[in-house]
Amino acid sequence: MKNFKSITLGALLMTLSLSAAAAQKQATATTTQQQPSKKIDFAKDVDGLGGNDDLMEMANGLKPESKSRIVQDRIVDRHNRLEFGISYGATMGGTTYLQTQNLGAQIDYHINPHWSLGARYYDYSNSLTPEGQRAFDDARAAYAANGRAMIVDIDNPLDAKMAVINWYPVYGKINFFDAAIAQFDFYLLAGGGQIDLDTGSTGIYTAGLGFGLWMTQHLSARAEIRYQHYQDEITTGPRDINAGVATVGFGFIL
Repeated sequence: MKNFKSITLGALLMTLSLSAAAAQKQATATTTQQQPSKKIDFAKDVDGLGGNDDLMEMANGLKPESKSRIVQDRIVDRHNRLEFGISYGATMGGTTYLQTQNLGAQIDYHINPHWSLGARYYDYSNSLTPEGQRAFDDARAAYAANGRAMIVDIDNPLDAKMAVINWYPVYGKINFFDAAIAQFDFYLLAGGGQIDLDTGSTGIYTAGLGFGLWMTQHLSARAEIRYQHYQDEITTGPRDINAGVATVGFGFIL
């Protein structure tokens, strides 16, 4: 009987020990689950990774309601729009005896921001270069002296009409003293048409590089450098004229 009581008491004590251990384990698990997650201090973490006070002030000062423009977004919409413009330019090279300037008018149809088709008209004014003036003065003096002189042959350009295609592969923006933001494009152009000379009309071809500045939805400015080729006619026959042309102008976009 005594042994039976000892065995019973031992079993009871073991059961109580196991129950207490299980309860302690469950309480620990519950405490772990209910413990709130650690709050992350983003500003502290950023600063610890090499940030600075100025950067954090800038970030904290951002206001979603403020007006801003992103460089990827074009300010001026150029889908299915017409642009009318005027220009002034000068010819570089060509003939030794002649210097030529031009007044131009143009119209461009913008298919989209990357492509446009254009028509150009140029009215030329011509004058002699210093070398040309010297050659003419020598010819006049020789003719006055002995009635003979070397002919100085010049075929003046009068006007030209051309069609061009423009491709705008490079785009960006310019900030004018924090007062306004303007959009610009560098573009390539190529085309051809007809040029009228003293001796008649002939074909003309051109290719070049341009810079377009789109200041508002309706106002633009352009600068171009072009190569052009045509043939004039002198006493010895047709002659190739290869020249460079630089123009600047303004436009109005409908």
